[in-house]
Amino acid sequence: MTYRSARLDELRSALDVLGEWPGVGHWEDVRLVAGRVAPLVWEELREREVWHRMEAADRAAVYWALHTGHRISLGWDPAISNWKPFVTELRRECAHFAAQCESRNGHRWPEAEGRVDEHTEAVQALLWYRSFHPAWRPEVFRTLNHAHLTERDPENHPPTAWDALHHVQQRTLEGGDKPRAATGHRATGDGIDVAELFDALPEGWQIEAIRRMSTGYTPGHAVTTAAEAINALPRFGVPLRPVPPP
Repeated sequence: MTYRSARLDELRSALDVLGEWPGVGHWEDVRLVAGRVAPLVWEELREREVWHRMEAADRAAVYWALHTGHRISLGWDPAISNWKPFVTELRRECAHFAAQCESRNGHRWPEAEGRVDEHTEAVQALLWYRSFHPAWRPEVFRTLNHAHLTERDPENHPPTAWDALHHVQQRTLEGGDKPRAATGHRATGDGIDVAELFDALPEGWQIEAIRRMSTGYTPGHAVTTAAEAINALPRFGVPLRPVPPP
């Protein structure tokens, strides 16, 4: 289809509203449009018959955006939580998929820059993670969680899953200390067993979780948010086997 989509025009205006906050924009305006932007792009993907050709990770990303937008729409007080990273994430994700609908007008969605590279790196990171012996896999999340705790400026310079994988790879090659999982300790992050919950996610959601671990999410936050987004899918009319809560 080559027509100009009124739905995407509405999405462009809505993303601009999100982009104006917290500068000149108002939180109430953000709440009003946040719950609408992901459904708009989801409807467009399906109408243009792009949806059925998308990879599982891309579908998971759209579902994740639906969940993020809904959460923002319920945020009565922006001072209660730091919503800015999630508003930025929502804009970027929706712009990325809007650009897939408008390949000839990609310039309309500058927020999506670099998003494709993130996906490619996440796929490679998941393959690398799976190459480790199961006893070493929890150490990837332990290492990344520790990096979040010690990084002086995690918001602007977030630790990456790639760095954690490299660190654990070096340890395995050195043949030195054993992973804590092999000595009876559990690899925890934010109070949950990250490795077990991560491994229980469907593959597409694993890719999305590990991608977000390189964009500011702690391991625990990434996997719990993925599980929450999956369990929230019936709200959007998507039946899916729930992931047990941590």
